[in-house]
Amino acid sequence: MSAPRHSLGARMSDTPSTPAGWYPAPHANGEQRYWDGNQWTNWTPESAAAARQETVTATDAAPNTAPVATATTAPPEKKKGLRWWAWVLIGLGALLLLIIVIGSINGARTSSVIDPDARPVATREAEDPSEAPEPEDTRVDTPNVVGGTVAEARAALEGVGLVFTTVDGTGDDWIVTSQTITVPAEPGTEVLVVAEAPKPVLTLAQQNAVEQGISYLDYSAFSRAGLISQLEYEGYTTDEATFAVDFIAPDWNAECAEQATSYLEYSSFSRDGLYSQLEYEGYTPEQIAFGLAAVGY
Repeated sequence: MSAPRHSLGARMSDTPSTPAGWYPAPHANGEQRYWDGNQWTNWTPESAAAARQETVTATDAAPNTAPVATATTAPPEKKKGLRWWAWVLIGLGALLLLIIVIGSINGARTSSVIDPDARPVATREAEDPSEAPEPEDTRVDTPNVVGGTVAEARAALEGVGLVFTTVDGTGDDWIVTSQTITVPAEPGTEVLVVAEAPKPVLTLAQQNAVEQGISYLDYSAFSRAGLISQLEYEGYTTDEATFAVDFIAPDWNAECAEQATSYLEYSSFSRDGLYSQLEYEGYTPEQIAFGLAAVGY
């Protein structure tokens, strides 16, 4: 409520509705005085404070005695208003609190929105298989072991985790001629290699004896003993001739059948006569029996 002005001072006694309180007193040059609701008092803020102090002191001296209201009882203490800077601080605090509340609400709304990039990886993969990571390639390169020995092939294949296999009876010094797998394969894959016995290193005499023995077999049929004798006749030693014949190792049964056929084309022979002739050429009884059977005896 606005404080009574000087022009209203004469009428405040006629205005009992004006509540009691501190107002600028027009008769005291605007000094703060207490209006008791009916009339001006002589109380100033300073005298009222002193009176209240006396009342408190008297109460402390006689704590069991209730204070007695008197005409001199001090009016209520004038409430001091907040200064302007206090109101500014209160306003700033309220504004800051409002900002915090709004930020919390917006944050809660944002977190409730589903972020497509935050979906589980499994979901994204199920929706778009093209984004699924490719499975790791665990295959190993299969060594090419053709041309090496069986021992070298075994070491190379087992060294990368593959399983080496070959046919029974193959020696470690045999030469690998083929293998079943040459492309990258999973560890533990079986690789079968095929090998052949290494060819002996021939001397010049042995090489020539072999070539000449093959030439004789192309021209006519020979028994093993007959071919050795023929090579010895050509000047090769018994060892060189024997090596060459065993190195060539033709089918002696077929040779006997071929020679039996040749004899019958040249002349007529009884079974015994043909038998004796083939025996003379150096064929064994088993080879002769095969040859006679081949021509019908």
